Amino acid sequence: MAGGRGELLAVYGSLCPPAAEHEAAWRLLELALARECGITSLPETAREAGGKPFFPGLPEICFSLSHSRGAVVCALHHRPVGVDAERLRRAPRRLAAGMGDEAFFRLWTAREASVKREGRGIGALLRPAEPDGRCRCLEGFLPGWIVTVCPTDPGPVRTVLTAPVF
Repeated sequence: MAGGRGELLAVYGSLCPPAAEHEAAWRLLELALARECGITSLPETAREAGGKPFFPGLPEICFSLSHSRGAVVCALHHRPVGVDAERLRRAPRRLAAGMGDEAFFRLWTAREASVKREGRGIGALLRPAEPDGRCRCLEGFLPGWIVTVCPTDPGPVRTVLTAPVF
């Protein structure tokens, strides 16, 4: 990423009030952009056909946002990336099909991170599919949440847990 810390995939995470998750996710992205790329205000955003947000004026910066029940995460990289977070809780029985809660949310976050990286839209989750093998669960990053990142290329991931952004 131009002006940033190279090609290292960075995943930022923070806690926030559940009612403020949407705005907190965008604030976390602003913080990550400032720290990683020296960009001090949020660039203009647009959405791809599947709903994936992007920066039309900065195609060299790719990002993904997620929020779940009081936590927000942001992945930032020079290649397409997807990230998902889910609070570890009782899995929906009709979807879990006998899986344990943690196993279900590991699979779900990997599938959602894959769909986000590809820009296919969340509706793609309704079709059965295996997650991309490049997805990685970020063990212990946000205790109580399952956080999975799906990069385009394998490589190191730097995690940054920040103070609440809201």
